[in-house]
Amino acid sequence: MKALFLLLPLLMVQACKTTNNNTVSSSENSTEQIQANTDDCPDEGVCTAEIQKGKKLVVKEDGTGALYPEITSGDNMVVVFSFSQKGPEGTVDGDYSETIHFEVPSNIDKLNKKGDGLQDVALLYGKQCYCKGEAGFYKVDNGVLNVTKKNGQLHFNLQFTVGETSHKVSEISKTIKL
Repeated sequence: MKALFLLLPLLMVQACKTTNNNTVSSSENSTEQIQANTDDCPDEGVCTAEIQKGKKLVVKEDGTGALYPEITSGDNMVVVFSFSQKGPEGTVDGDYSETIHFEVPSNIDKLNKKGDGLQDVALLYGKQCYCKGEAGFYKVDNGVLNVTKKNGQLHFNLQFTVGETSHKVSEISKTIKL
């Protein structure tokens, strides 16, 4: 009986298997995700881009004044781009990631925004790391965003800078199947 209790956790761990799919599509939440080429990512990182259809991006503020994104039901599409890097072996808090969130109206075929106009699409940059004073979310108001929707695909090209913190990603050009 004791042997069964010792083997049970091992069986549970063995039963859990993660899969590495490049494309995930679900009609329930209308999400399309692609894993971008690592050639387009900064050194030794992994980039992903995701479209969430039938959603709205709301930029909220917590009690300390820090910003964070909330994706709720709506009539538009929310694009989420992520860059992540594993930390050095043996470190617990060495991982690093950056995310970009923005909202695209569903009924447009072309969208061009720059400067303060980037807040029309609620463009938000997030930095997640053990980097005191720099981690968190920031509104982006310095850059250019071009979005084109045709032939069942959404293509976006973003060039930006965030003055309040350093970042590894500053230019993104991706095409995602709708």
